[in-house]
Amino acid sequence: MTDSVISPEIHRKWSGISCLAGALERRVWARVGSRLTYPNLYVMLVAPPGSGKYIIETVGELWHGVLEPGTKNKALRVAPRSMTKASLVDTLAKCKQLKLLPSGPPLEYHSMLIAAEEMSVLMPAYDLEYIGVLNEIYNNPTVPHTESRRTGAVREIEISFPQLNILAGVQPGWLGSVFPEEAWSTGLTSRMIMVYADAPPLKDIFDAGEDETELQEELLLRLGKVSQLYGEMAWDPDAEAKLRIWHLTGGPPAPTHSKLVYYKNRRTLNVIKLSLVSAVSRENPTIGLLDVTRAISWLCEAENLMPDIFRAMVGKSDHQVIEELHYFLVGLWRTNGGKPIHESHLFGFLRQRVPSEKISKIIEVAERSSVVSRYAGTDTYKPMPRSDFGVE
Repeated sequence: MTDSVISPEIHRKWSGISCLAGALERRVWARVGSRLTYPNLYVMLVAPPGSGKYIIETVGELWHGVLEPGTKNKALRVAPRSMTKASLVDTLAKCKQLKLLPSGPPLEYHSMLIAAEEMSVLMPAYDLEYIGVLNEIYNNPTVPHTESRRTGAVREIEISFPQLNILAGVQPGWLGSVFPEEAWSTGLTSRMIMVYADAPPLKDIFDAGEDETELQEELLLRLGKVSQLYGEMAWDPDAEAKLRIWHLTGGPPAPTHSKLVYYKNRRTLNVIKLSLVSAVSRENPTIGLLDVTRAISWLCEAENLMPDIFRAMVGKSDHQVIEELHYFLVGLWRTNGGKPIHESHLFGFLRQRVPSEKISKIIEVAERSSVVSRYAGTDTYKPMPRSDFGVE
């Protein structure tokens, strides 16, 4: 259904994962040891401006359109795009869900789905109080969330069994300017799954694509059925063994970036959540080996691109990066007594400053501008005198 949407493929994939996770709310869970895990996710689609993050709007429209089977009642509770911390809590308090179960008392909980194309609208500043609420509710607490206020019509708020699902778009520059360095050692960033893409695919702007009305209606019907699922999903023995081994071996391949140190502590939790989503997507009553394998694959694909986010956060122009590269190479050249410099040094320097897909382009521009010169027939370079080059 998203083939006609001009958004990067990996963003479309994670939008689909988030869409299904949101429809499960707080009704489906998996047990690992003594802990219950629900499939709610905080997913951030990270990309430069104009990169097609409006796939998030598609998810929001789907959530809005899901009806309880056989009725005209909205099945899911979707938040407005812009909320202060107080309005977030007030809106969540209005998202009460009451589900009749085959036996026992009705199930009551408060689940809210957030589809925000721009994180800067949802949370304009790095607000510790706001972030504290997001952190608390992410954990699906069994103790009600309570607040006391000095002013306003409502002085006491109590929200039983709260839950949030967030799919938001964010620009690397916003992360770099709003999130202080210490933010990467706090709870919110360790809970976020950040999915980076540089640019959407180039498509014919006049191609309207195929009529997807029937497909959308079918998808809404399926999400409506998902919105009625309830209960614990068991683990197939081979799935349980796969997850146990992956966890005990450190979750290979694990991220190594310094800003992801605390995020790594929640990787197994993310795999559990994603395994739940995978099993439901296959209409499978239990979590199988395929689901764990797919969940690990989804997560590792996103993690492989996360370092590009931090490089893009720096926000330096190609001109500045090439100037820094020349300065670095001159120093290395002098230190090594004028010996040729292998290209691995150029790649190693640039990978800390620009997204990986730009490295080759930067080196090519530097070479064509006579900032560096390649020794014929080799993978080695030497820096050129500043009088010999000029980068526009």
